Amino acid sequence: MEPTKVPVGMTAYFQHTDPDVFSDPDRFVPDRWLSPAAPQMARNLVPFSRGSRNCIGMNLATAEINFMLAALFRPGAPRFELFETDETDVVAVHDYIVPLARLDSKGVRVLFR
Repeated sequence: MEPTKVPVGMTAYFQHTDPDVFSDPDRFVPDRWLSPAAPQMARNLVPFSRGSRNCIGMNLATAEINFMLAALFRPGAPRFELFETDETDVVAVHDYIVPLARLDSKGVRVLFR
């Protein structure tokens, strides 16, 4: 029997890469959200955490994300391409509460044209 009132935590990285919830979690498949998402997918998507410690600025962050996507992908927007960036700059190899790529990575770098 499990003890009651025991807090349990898990990093968002482990929740978002659970193959029982998200099929093929290491692939970029945005179509998985176009059809009605399975209830366990919606429950396990926690980009801003959950509960009493969730992000106080999540509504502002969501609005800013939508604004930036609209600005970057509007008609006539500058074109951009990856600069000296490969898969090793984004694949998580460390989990220090926040998943990180290799420690000597300069991150994702982009050229705007």
